[in-house]
Amino acid sequence: MSRVHRTVVLLTALSALLLTAPTAGAAERMLTLYSPQLESLPYVHKVHEVELKPDDREAPAQPGFVTGVAEQVLVDSKDPDAKPLPVAKMMVHHFLYFAPGRVNDAPGSCFSGLGFITGRGEEHPDGRFGKLFPSIFRDRYGIENRKADGSAPTWRLTAMVMNHYQRVKRFYVRTKIWYTTDRREPILPMIVGDCSKLANGMSYDVPGGGAPGSRFVNRTRWTVPAGLNGRIMGAHSHHHGGATHQTLSSVSCGRRLYRAQAYHGAPDHPYNTIRPILHEPGPIANGTFGSLTGVPIREGEVLERAAVHENASLHVAAMGFWTLFVVRDEDATRCAPMPQDVAELSRPARYDRTPDHGRLVPQLSRPGGPLRALGANPLAVGDQFFRPARISARRGETVTWRFSGLEPHTVTVANGPRGFSSVYWGQVADASYSFKPTVRGTYRLTCLVHPTTMAQTLVVR
Repeated sequence: MSRVHRTVVLLTALSALLLTAPTAGAAERMLTLYSPQLESLPYVHKVHEVELKPDDREAPAQPGFVTGVAEQVLVDSKDPDAKPLPVAKMMVHHFLYFAPGRVNDAPGSCFSGLGFITGRGEEHPDGRFGKLFPSIFRDRYGIENRKADGSAPTWRLTAMVMNHYQRVKRFYVRTKIWYTTDRREPILPMIVGDCSKLANGMSYDVPGGGAPGSRFVNRTRWTVPAGLNGRIMGAHSHHHGGATHQTLSSVSCGRRLYRAQAYHGAPDHPYNTIRPILHEPGPIANGTFGSLTGVPIREGEVLERAAVHENASLHVAAMGFWTLFVVRDEDATRCAPMPQDVAELSRPARYDRTPDHGRLVPQLSRPGGPLRALGANPLAVGDQFFRPARISARRGETVTWRFSGLEPHTVTVANGPRGFSSVYWGQVADASYSFKPTVRGTYRLTCLVHPTTMAQTLVVR
């Protein structure tokens, strides 16, 4: 059955079920939640970590189930009709929502023990998700929002945003969810990726330098943990950094479960026209899949994810992982036939498969001063400076940076012969980062958090 045919089958089934299914339970309601007011300086990548109180204004006040997510956006007021801030001015890199201590936290996930609920990536430019949660799913399934003592948990939100206003901007994260205190069959949101890089935001560098058409593949395997038998009802690929596609396959069953295409914006999309360019434009959509039947998985089954990137150009701080939405089902049969109703749900109406449209990430601050030879001491990185600003090193010589100051900073190649970067989230005081360049050329470095004010040039001879 072709993908188009499968999509038609799923949509037909959904339409029929929606006509015959009962409406969502009377207790289900739409909650409009707001973060505390946040603030961002111009042209920075700031990560906000905030607590959301269970008061029905920031997080649900009663224990229950999140049955769906309608919206995750930035606004500058708490007017429920306020329009979301445009991505050309306030770009969302990601939101992550956690309810620490909640029951039915997924085992084996990279976020196990954190109470992961949901999130939004850069591949969701409008922040609207309602079409992914039809009432036929909400009537039956939900993410349990309850602590072991029966109370509603305090939520935590991680929000990384990029401010393109030429001024300090104050804003709120507005989240709209469907919520019920009625019982639902628990959904387990799971992150399947390279968990060993969790402290680095699960990011990695694509070095570039390959021939035209060459590919870089980041690949990991994951074993379904003991006691987890069930069905994958939904799967979303998060993938950027010269992304072409990402797959999830069952090694144990010898079959591919999903292949997610990365959909890039057309040349006139805001991601490609925004100025200044603070980082490489990401996709406007990655594959999101749904199934009424669910893809069966069994404990001990080995799954492999493969995130494929273009490798002629460098792509720093790239990512590739899957978010799976699993329901338990002890009757799920190992390697049972793939369901025929798996369909892609988020292909944009207009897109381009070309990763970057020739957009070279610039070094927005121009380092000055003499070119100094690398010495025995580490290079200094502090609040709003790299020191010295221009440095030369020999090919194969280890270059070390040491961090100081009160703010997080990164060492990141904006452009050059190869790509490398320090920890994606930024290094803290007294930390260090080292790299041994093996290719001669000029490396134009920047701080990913403060790209307009911090830069350094490294010349490798």
